[in-house]
Amino acid sequence: MKRKDLEEHIEEYLLEEQEDEKAKNTLIHYRHIINMFVSSLPDDEITKVDFMRFKEIMLEKYKPKTVSNYITIVNKFIKYVEMSMDESIQDFDFNRMKKYYSKQTLKNIKIQQEASLKEVLEPIDLKRMLRMAKKLEEWDLYYIMKAIAYTGVRAEELKIFTVENLESNYIKVKNKGKIRNVIVPQDLRRDLLKYCKNAGITTGYIFPGKKSGTMLHSTTIYKRLKKLAGQCRGVKKSKVHAHSFRHLFAIKYMEEYGNISELADILGHSSIETTRIYTRTTDKMKRERMERMKY
Repeated sequence: MKRKDLEEHIEEYLLEEQEDEKAKNTLIHYRHIINMFVSSLPDDEITKVDFMRFKEIMLEKYKPKTVSNYITIVNKFIKYVEMSMDESIQDFDFNRMKKYYSKQTLKNIKIQQEASLKEVLEPIDLKRMLRMAKKLEEWDLYYIMKAIAYTGVRAEELKIFTVENLESNYIKVKNKGKIRNVIVPQDLRRDLLKYCKNAGITTGYIFPGKKSGTMLHSTTIYKRLKKLAGQCRGVKKSKVHAHSFRHLFAIKYMEEYGNISELADILGHSSIETTRIYTRTTDKMKRERMERMKY
């Protein structure tokens, strides 16, 4: 296998991933990693040692979790190229790829998951941030926090909150190739409709961007939330990140009801193992619960 063999298959592979209904941002990420991988290789004949060298370079630059993601993408691409060059294989499909064995793929990194997190957004943090947003009259942020904290949606899924969709307590969302119903509690729905009325929002996104017909970008949302956290006494800015309010929802739901399979459905996870990541707490939170235990 030569570098040009890999280069010639990049577009074909990304097209296969697109037809497998991968999200636009996922495809952009795949392209970036594959281009980085291919450009690191020598022009002539490539060996497993060259692939291993790429892994070593990545480990020097990035965190193990990031490298693990890169290796997963690279291994899929390597398998695809090998399968495409194998004349005995007529039609490609991803199920066949999973079973396909390649000597060229890289061993992934085993990452030991910590039993506890160092920092997690807690209910008291949410209350302080809501109070500050109210004080500053940043009503869009106020209701964005409530929307995520009471439904568990991802930041990029906030676009489902439109005036039209708020006619129901159930909103269909498609994300990462899966469709699920987001349940909007009645109190939240009432609050959001009141917010729309006060803000003069009569149609479309209830959290609009500056440009007409656009939605506030998730990056903008979290920059503003971090800034808001910095204005709240007792709230660490480091606690506010891409999934902190969704994480808070998951912990609260488990505290109240303890049904992880139900929570997986609500969050849109196909694997309960993914849901477990969202239910991890800090040592401080574990201790507080144990202090309340009585026999």
